[in-house]
Amino acid sequence: MVLITQETIGALFDEHSDMVYRIALNIVRNREEAQDIVMDTFTTLIKQEYFNSWSHAKAWLIRTAENKSLNVMRSGRIKRNVPLDELLENTLSAPANEQEHEILDLVMRLPEKLRTTLYMFYYEDMPVADIAAALGISENTVYKRLERGRSMLKIDLEGDVI
Repeated sequence: MVLITQETIGALFDEHSDMVYRIALNIVRNREEAQDIVMDTFTTLIKQEYFNSWSHAKAWLIRTAENKSLNVMRSGRIKRNVPLDELLENTLSAPANEQEHEILDLVMRLPEKLRTTLYMFYYEDMPVADIAAALGISENTVYKRLERGRSMLKIDLEGDVI
């Protein structure tokens, strides 16, 4: 069990703030908004009492950052259309090539359950058992969501080729 104290918040921030920033930036596509979402996410973390494990805390940060980013997008606080030059400039930790960027963009467009599971598995390198524990689902459900997510990505990618 991980109790939320000033030290654990600092450790979680040091370890996961970049990840939370990347999630927010991929959704809102605005550097300043992404930074605000990072601070908002960790401010919300202060209100938590404990987590079952470090992986549970990491999964909570992923879900919270994603939800806060989507709330910002829904609120209309930022423009949804960002010029390509600004997007490339704002993406500090951009994927290595255009195809990786396209795949990450497609992952972020998947339904929430699939998106979260795929992101945790492929981009945060979490084992299936940890994902299942963090999301409160069975390992078989994680495997099924990974399978469905891959199928949807394959359809999207094949659609772009044709």
